[in-house]
Amino acid sequence: MTDLLWVAAVVFLIFPGAILWRLPSVARLDLPARLPIALAGGIAIVTLLMYVYSFLHVPWTRVTVALPLILIGAVAASAYRTVKRQPAAGNFFPTILILVFAALTVYGVATARETCGDLVYFWGPKGQAFHYAGRIDPAFLGNPNYHLMHSDYPPLLPLLYAWASLVAHQFSWWGALWLMPIFLAATAFAFRGLTGHPWYAALLAAILGYGYAIGMVAGAADPLLLLFEVIGLTALALDFEVLAAIALSGAAMTKVEGAVFVALAILAYAVTRRRFSSAVRIALPAAILLASWIGFARHYHLIDSYGMAQGSIHPDVLGRVLKETLASASYGVAWVPWLAPIALLIIHRNFRPALLPLIVAAGTFLTTVFYYLHSESPDWWIAASAQRVLLTPLACLVVATAIRSE
Repeated sequence: MTDLLWVAAVVFLIFPGAILWRLPSVARLDLPARLPIALAGGIAIVTLLMYVYSFLHVPWTRVTVALPLILIGAVAASAYRTVKRQPAAGNFFPTILILVFAALTVYGVATARETCGDLVYFWGPKGQAFHYAGRIDPAFLGNPNYHLMHSDYPPLLPLLYAWASLVAHQFSWWGALWLMPIFLAATAFAFRGLTGHPWYAALLAAILGYGYAIGMVAGAADPLLLLFEVIGLTALALDFEVLAAIALSGAAMTKVEGAVFVALAILAYAVTRRRFSSAVRIALPAAILLASWIGFARHYHLIDSYGMAQGSIHPDVLGRVLKETLASASYGVAWVPWLAPIALLIIHRNFRPALLPLIVAAGTFLTTVFYYLHSESPDWWIAASAQRVLLTPLACLVVATAIRSE
């Protein structure tokens, strides 16, 4: 019962997140697309609320946290109006494929074969600690015994875990796992609605579902990060500025790699669209949130991952890094997840519309290699993380194939 209540607390966030349905770019979408976008928006809202409460020393309770969510949901419901929506895709086979890949992910979660070790040693303990402390706990993060938890890692996922734990009165390990198939389906259906291309959404679900299984990411931040990244990048490519700003803010506060993704996406947007003032507006919420978090980490002497870029680089291991990274990138199937979207791009030979996501794909791949160069012995690091981290450039390639078709 606790596991069910814990997951239900996350799904409930669709209600306040439905405030995003007031955006013209979202209001026109069909329901299967609006629901996952509302889920992403609700997650952004509740974690922002709990984040601000931590700075204001407002205790986390069911009343202080849930009441604003209910009020926001009520505003969304009162403002709901019928608008002309895009018709649902007539071909239901791609939709069935998305559901099949989600169901296979459910099987992987139920058998615990896709569980990420970082859930046990990283994300779960942080979520528990924040829940019991009723705030972001700098004493816990600064404990030298927990150094390997990366004290300055962005707090969005632990805050989400703390919200669900607040509702269920305790942390749920199984609940954290069950979120992965939900986020997978949400990512695919949001992408399907935004682009209007169900087959590319099915391709995205297949690639991510397989990558989640091979990379064992259940319970980690990657499925949530990719939900924000796919919505944010697609919204950028379609010039939906407000939706892009919200999703990119979520990405920046989910993982360190999310901040890199946001920087690359904004740079690509500025270069390809030549809308520099718009790029600044879109980037501003993410920049403010990330700056406040880094300032918090500096104040409590928690800087760890954000200081890595200033560490020494070991160019002598470049050959090893490239070899091991490319080996991980094969995903055990001869790079098929990469070759499929690349082949679609080559066949149509129309790269200009896809330039924005292609720049982000190349940039995120290269920055991954750059970070691995900061270790004298990167083999274990690559083996433990590459198949998760490389899902971002993979997803960007699929976004590029769909945008190219616009």
